[in-house]
Amino acid sequence: MKKSVLAMAAAAATFPFSIYAQSNVTLYGRLNVGVEHLSYGSTPTRSSSHLTAMTSDASLWGVRGSEDLGDGYRAYFKLESGFQADTGAATDAGKFFNRESYVGLSNPRLGSLQLGSQWAPGLWQSLRADPFLRFGPGGQPYLLQVQRGYTLRYDNAIQYITPKWGGASARLYHALGESQAVGRASAVSIDYDNGPFYVGAYVEQSRVAGASVGLPGGPVSSRTTSVAASYNLTVVKLHAQAQTNRVDGLANVNGYLLGASVPVGVGQIKASYVHKDANNADASSLGMGYWHSLSKRTTLYVNVARLSNKNMAAYRLGPALAEQAALGAAGPSAGQRATAVHLGMLHTF
Repeated sequence: MKKSVLAMAAAAATFPFSIYAQSNVTLYGRLNVGVEHLSYGSTPTRSSSHLTAMTSDASLWGVRGSEDLGDGYRAYFKLESGFQADTGAATDAGKFFNRESYVGLSNPRLGSLQLGSQWAPGLWQSLRADPFLRFGPGGQPYLLQVQRGYTLRYDNAIQYITPKWGGASARLYHALGESQAVGRASAVSIDYDNGPFYVGAYVEQSRVAGASVGLPGGPVSSRTTSVAASYNLTVVKLHAQAQTNRVDGLANVNGYLLGASVPVGVGQIKASYVHKDANNADASSLGMGYWHSLSKRTTLYVNVARLSNKNMAAYRLGPALAEQAALGAAGPSAGQRATAVHLGMLHTF
């Protein structure tokens, strides 16, 4: 892999780029808008409450393009931004392209080298492991992506992606510090995808603020290890994931997901059970849903989920802005339970 990375870097410096190269640019996007009803149980310090809100989950637009440089080499880029389709507001007001922004060089024999802001391996794995594709109250990010879970994105990152070898491929990441909240991070992931069967694993090592994991002082080292698999039996697709996070001086935080997708005509029934095991703060969620495809680009869906926070756990089940409207800026209370019903429409272009 080291030789391939060096070869790609050398190619970038010495390749005789042709002025006659073929190029293309594509505008694409996704609009995901729904109505979500959230109900919260009572706790010793808070009475029960409820809220109905219009929400936008992972709506985005982007531009990507590539240029054929000859001899198998290709230059490419991606610029992607998230927004709230129900209000038109940017997901992150501080970053115009707040999802991914990178440039890359690839060759089918040597692999691909990418520079910029890029998704971390936890996102790619969770897309394959989560039957809800990471959105809605049944998705796994509410428990497994949050505090002491996987990193969503690396800024100022270098990524090398190997060629595929019989369905197997690997990704190597290194993110420079540059005063980022997650800096000096490194990760490696390996995936095997062959027909109906997928299995993958990754390890990421990053520096996080001590206060974010309950420790005094400066940054500390955080390591997340995860494995996931799915198998399509035609009548049902099975999903599974297990992850663990280790921070020196603290008890490990473990989590897992079990899920299934069942095709029914032009739709799918989806189910998941997600559990997080933390010191005196366990939580679990059970989700069910039905997604109905009107076309290849348009889907109607209904998702229902139940979240159980135990002891000091106070995880969310809905979008942060919606929950703050019902619960205040502090969000859920320790041990508070929640139920969500989510109806919406997903359209891609």
